[in-house]
Amino acid sequence: MTRSPEELRVVMLVANDVTNDSRVRKEAATLAAAGVEVTVLGIAPTGEPQSREMLDGALVVRVAAPFNLREERKERRTRRRDWRPPLVGYKTKRAYVARSHRVQAGLKELKADSGHAMTAKKPGPAGSLAFKAGVVTRLVRRVGWQTAAKGVWVRKGVGNKLDKPFKFGWRAYDGVIHRMSWPAPWRRVHPEAIDLELAFGDLVDRLEPDVVHAHDMHVIGVASRAAGRAKLRGKELKFVYDAHEYVAGLSRYGGRTRRFISAWAKHEAEYIGTADRVITVSPAIARTLKSRYKLTAEPTVIINSPSLSEVSADVIDLRTRLSLPADVPLIVYSGGVTRARGVETAIEALKYLPAVHLAVVCVPSTKIPSVDALKELAISLEVDDRVHYVEPVGYDEVVPFLKTADVGLIPILRYPSHEMSLPNKVFEYVFAGLPVVTSNMPSLTEFVERTGIGEVFEAADAVDLAAKVKVVLADPDRYRERLTDPEYLREVSWDGQAAHLRDLYTEMLGRPLEVVRRPGDETHGRRVLIGPVNSAGQAYLWATSLTREAPSIAAESLTTGGGKYDFKVHRTGTYKQYRGDLRWQLDLTSWTLRNVTHVLFEAGRPMFGQLRGQMFDVDVPMLDSAGIKHGLIFHGSEVRDPARHRAKYRFSPFADRNDELTMRLQAANDRMREHLAGYDGPRFVTTPDLIEYVDDSEWLPVVVDPDELASSEPVLEREIPVVLHAPSASALKGSVFVDPVLTALDAKGVIKYQRVRGVPHSELMAMVKSADIVVDQLLLGSYGVFACEAMAAGRVTVGHVADHVRALLPTELPIVEATPDDLVEVIERLIAEREEARKLADAGPRYVQEIHDGRKSVEVLLPFLGGR
Repeated sequence: MTRSPEELRVVMLVANDVTNDSRVRKEAATLAAAGVEVTVLGIAPTGEPQSREMLDGALVVRVAAPFNLREERKERRTRRRDWRPPLVGYKTKRAYVARSHRVQAGLKELKADSGHAMTAKKPGPAGSLAFKAGVVTRLVRRVGWQTAAKGVWVRKGVGNKLDKPFKFGWRAYDGVIHRMSWPAPWRRVHPEAIDLELAFGDLVDRLEPDVVHAHDMHVIGVASRAAGRAKLRGKELKFVYDAHEYVAGLSRYGGRTRRFISAWAKHEAEYIGTADRVITVSPAIARTLKSRYKLTAEPTVIINSPSLSEVSADVIDLRTRLSLPADVPLIVYSGGVTRARGVETAIEALKYLPAVHLAVVCVPSTKIPSVDALKELAISLEVDDRVHYVEPVGYDEVVPFLKTADVGLIPILRYPSHEMSLPNKVFEYVFAGLPVVTSNMPSLTEFVERTGIGEVFEAADAVDLAAKVKVVLADPDRYRERLTDPEYLREVSWDGQAAHLRDLYTEMLGRPLEVVRRPGDETHGRRVLIGPVNSAGQAYLWATSLTREAPSIAAESLTTGGGKYDFKVHRTGTYKQYRGDLRWQLDLTSWTLRNVTHVLFEAGRPMFGQLRGQMFDVDVPMLDSAGIKHGLIFHGSEVRDPARHRAKYRFSPFADRNDELTMRLQAANDRMREHLAGYDGPRFVTTPDLIEYVDDSEWLPVVVDPDELASSEPVLEREIPVVLHAPSASALKGSVFVDPVLTALDAKGVIKYQRVRGVPHSELMAMVKSADIVVDQLLLGSYGVFACEAMAAGRVTVGHVADHVRALLPTELPIVEATPDDLVEVIERLIAEREEARKLADAGPRYVQEIHDGRKSVEVLLPFLGGR
């Protein structure tokens, strides 16, 4: 059965944090704009936890990857190289210093003992003999410590002598092994590829995508194995490999040795044949990949070029950043600063360009060793006053940032991957309107000469680079003519490349991908999500009250506890999904980050899934980064401090401090306070007594529907009235006091007692409407949803609401006060004085209309939501 594009799910994999990877972000955005659910799995920065973020319409999940195999390989390598024969030298400088200090301390202690012995010498032959014996002992000790000191010196010296040949041997070994491209087994050389499997593999399986799209060679194996496992489940998982560069021809510098490169090429070779489609960045690389790996089809070329929308971004431009006048010639290099990029050639060329300034936009930062090396070179050549090192801007700001320069440089050195590449920077320069001066790499040479956008110089030749810059600066308009051609720009822009990507997916999947409006995306200026508890249906009722009273605000509720009590709710999830279904969690996250402007966490629980011990603050960084405002709603037991309640209330469900439930609630309450520390969002509580437990909180009244609860059943007209008690889970302890009393009155024929628990909410409400008296909790000292429902139904409502809580209320509360001590007397009085009791029952609906029909709750929430 063919599914619609809206149901298509793509998981992209990349071994970085995604933020600055323009190609990954643009491809993800292109598919997302076609209605595809795109999840990008990247790596969280070292030391940071997993994070989620909506970027360009795609959900980015940064996974915390410890890279244990890679680190274990480093440790093994260090242990091998640090090995020395026993007693030859010291393994560490600290061990040598410690031994030296111990010997010095022994000699000092010996001197002190000699002094003490002299003063303690006793007169007479016996004393003289004892002193002489001590002298001999101390002489032996002195010889021992002096020998030990000599041993430390000898051991250190021997170690130093032997250390050199050991280190020389390892350097020689490295010099040979890293020049060998065979055997170079990737599992041994690059165990991080297996670390990435451990980080991503299970997540891909759980997300059950239709396509897994692997960006670059690091994750090609992860994607291929995921496709293989899907076949075992009877599912066809398409696999796209996106080769960002020619791996076998990577530039060599630093740790990028021939062995390093060969191992990654073997990794690519092992899996590329299993890919359903291969994408790459230039025609030359496409031809080479087809030939090298004997692919059945030539890879699709998708150039990594800017989009037309990037041209008009409003940013401070480069020349303004540098405070350079318009008449000062400015050439720019924008990109990674490594030895292979040839930036040194550009600095050397300044010797032959006396009036020209060079800006180096350093990716990822100006604070890296390779930039320090450039600064030293510029100083040695005495051109440092004309070289400017600039921090990079966002990938979507590069084009307008560069537009005030005069020439864009691509001075890359000669490596196979460079010879075949069409780097992103050439198109950034093109869209910025900059003529290009590039080294004579074949693909770049062909592109520049065909388009006429610049000049080509001999790689690594500073004199030739300077000469070509002079040619361009002498007549820049000749080159800019082609750069301003709208048809040409449209052809090479990302807007054109995006169509190629959609075509590839359309052909691979057999279903069209076209730019569509995502069905789930709404146009509301403000939308609030309340959850994930929906306790007593309150999240739903607050949400519906908001949409009724403030139509400009959209609101939805979420529950993850199932539908046991049939409360209405907008969005649902099971407890199993909330705890462990990654697909459900990411679907909710994606929808929220696209559509929601405000989030209210209930009971301090996280919204998008929960692992053991996690609370709401695990979601806060993601919401903050998305600009989504957030607040907290507390219902009761999660913040009601048992110790404080026990101290303040005579009747408390927490009277037994050693009770298992009390201890568990106390521990949870303490943890919640730790998580609340430092949280600066608004805090709402649903019962007025909770204000004393949550600092800076505001009462958010619970909501009931007075019209739905209205009852025509008369009150206290039966000879034997019906008394209903329906304890919630949190009020069960109170039933220990209520049940015996009401049961005894029932046995005497005074009342007909109905004790109800665990029935659907609709059934319970039917029973409330037909009861005469409803008994609420007697221990907590406040009132909640059930009492409001009883009052709304016009029933005589009995409960314990402490005096200080009643004082917080804006109007008189028509709940008959009762405690475990006087419940019998209260019930008997109500039955005896029925007329007075009916007046209290009649006051209930009016009180609910004034406080609990949703209007007051909306007024409380509106400041958080930005007003009406």
